[in-house]
Amino acid sequence: MKHYIFDLDGTLIDSMTIWKDTGKNFLLSHGFTPPDNLQEIVKSQTLYQTAEHFQKELGVPFTAEEITSEIISFVEEQYRTTIPLKPFAKEFLEKEKKNGAKMCILTASEASYIHLALSRLDISKYFDFVLTCTETGLYKSGPEVFQTAMERLGGTPADTIVFEDALYAIKGAKQGGFTVYAIEDPVMDQEKSEIQALADRYFTSYKELL
Repeated sequence: MKHYIFDLDGTLIDSMTIWKDTGKNFLLSHGFTPPDNLQEIVKSQTLYQTAEHFQKELGVPFTAEEITSEIISFVEEQYRTTIPLKPFAKEFLEKEKKNGAKMCILTASEASYIHLALSRLDISKYFDFVLTCTETGLYKSGPEVFQTAMERLGGTPADTIVFEDALYAIKGAKQGGFTVYAIEDPVMDQEKSEIQALADRYFTSYKELL
């Protein structure tokens, strides 16, 4: 039996352009100049970790909970109404479900808004469960969170494939001995060559998997 662990943002849905500027726009709206390396800092963080960074390192005068709440109020509407699936993702999920694969979503995003998109896009039915990094207290920069998802699916490293778009997460999964399929996302273009070198396979579209 095949076991698949899917990232959500940038892998199954085209949401990374929204996230790319969300932190910068939050800081600007409150009179703070975003650091030049902001994207590098936040790309491997959960939203709550980013909020803590804004508070502790940049001096934003709100609690992490308040920062998180304001950012979520912006992205929720996007997840509810506009963020699309990656082309041919649904067709691939349908095919693999019919073939008996067990699948889950493992995401650094928060449950409060991701289910808005999953419901609207009608893809929840393909997954045994959705697991967030916040729930586990683990992060994709290391292998443990992938191992947690794998064990819950009932898989082993030998029969589990991880689908990811981000270099840091691909590195974490490879540390756990997983086969990793990288899905191209334009936001990750600067790291494309490293992603292609590290992933077991690299796909520009799910159409290649049909």
